[in-house]
Amino acid sequence: MATRGEPKAHRLYLMRHADAATAGTDWRDISRELTPKGRTQAREVGELLARQRIELVLSSSAARARQTTELLGLPVPIRYIDRLYNAGSRSLLAELSGVPDQVRTVLVVGHAPGIPALADNLADRLHSSPEALALIRYNFPPATLVGLEFFGGWSALAEARLFSARHA
Repeated sequence: MATRGEPKAHRLYLMRHADAATAGTDWRDISRELTPKGRTQAREVGELLARQRIELVLSSSAARARQTTELLGLPVPIRYIDRLYNAGSRSLLAELSGVPDQVRTVLVVGHAPGIPALADNLADRLHSSPEALALIRYNFPPATLVGLEFFGGWSALAEARLFSARHA
């Protein structure tokens, strides 16, 4: 715990949306919804996140990401952002750079390959959990959740300590 004068860490949680159907209600990929398995995954991750003091959720506006976010059940502000639909790591980072620094803990719910790429790009290999790094190195299935911690503001985020990773 930080004492007076010590900077407090920011925490970033990245989650790939839960398991989704292979086809949507129409021909568009953005309309794909969660499977029953995905609904269960989202609720389970929500139980884990309930203790993490999330202050803000940034979510893709795609149906599967929206449903995942809603099923997490977090009583915090949620921003559904069209630009996060299939966003790459640079776009995700750009969106995070606009978060006010007084917000300490943010969750981003998005898609592969952007979410896995951002987790990999940010993870400080020297200070991160070797187990967490190994878990996401080659596999980032739906409902995977990672936790990263860093000092400094959101606009300066370039590297973070990967402290946890969990597959559903």
